[in-house]
Amino acid sequence: MTNITLAELWKLKNCIYTIKKEIPYVDIKPYSHNIINLTLASVAEQFGDEQAKKIIASTELKYMGWGCWLEKY
Repeated sequence: MTNITLAELWKLKNCIYTIKKEIPYVDIKPYSHNIINLTLASVAEQFGDEQAKKIIASTELKYMGWGCWLEKY
């Protein structure tokens, strides 16, 4: 992630906020998994797979079923 603009940084921070906001509701609210998956896919598309992996590794997602993304790719 080199030469990131302020607008891109804001988008990334917003995605991370969205993911962290949904984590407590996994297996409670019906669409939390979908919101997290779509947001991670958006991060991977815009900022690269490594950034999406960093988000997974730095949150509880690694223990909630998304840890396989770290090993798979």
